[in-house]
Amino acid sequence: MQTSSWKTAIVGGAAVVLASTAAVVISQLPSSAEDTPPSIVEDYSYPGAAQVLAQRGIKLIKGDGHITLVDCGSRPNNPPEDLILVQSNDLTLPGGSNFCFKPTGASGLLTMEIPKVYFVRGDNTNTLAAKVEVKDDPTVVEVEEVTPLEWQPVGVGQERGDATILELRYPFTS
Repeated sequence: MQTSSWKTAIVGGAAVVLASTAAVVISQLPSSAEDTPPSIVEDYSYPGAAQVLAQRGIKLIKGDGHITLVDCGSRPNNPPEDLILVQSNDLTLPGGSNFCFKPTGASGLLTMEIPKVYFVRGDNTNTLAAKVEVKDDPTVVEVEEVTPLEWQPVGVGQERGDATILELRYPFTS
């Protein structure tokens, strides 16, 4: 009879331990979709894009991280040669009219919207593809090739309508 009591006590104790463990596990599970962690899928959105829009007046949409907005330095009209320069004649932009980008790596992509662009200067290494929307009649989207350190006119720089730059990419592909 004692063996039977032992077995009953062991089985009963095990049941209590299992029940309390299950209660702890269940209490630690997310209670709703709001508690689930965010997806780890990269969407390539530009980090700090809202802050850039507020401070500089330009939209940086997405990219691969190899073309980043940087300060143009002490000579914003003629920044260091390792930077890409985009010039706008929109004097209402809160961040001024010169925007510099640092290319890194063998290839890069950045989609953006900078209004009233009239020049793009390439860096000293890469041949760029600059996709622009030109407000001609009719409006057209075209890709300009910008060779290293070349000052490529776009939009009013080509005596055409206003141009909005939509994308910088290297190496050049049309």
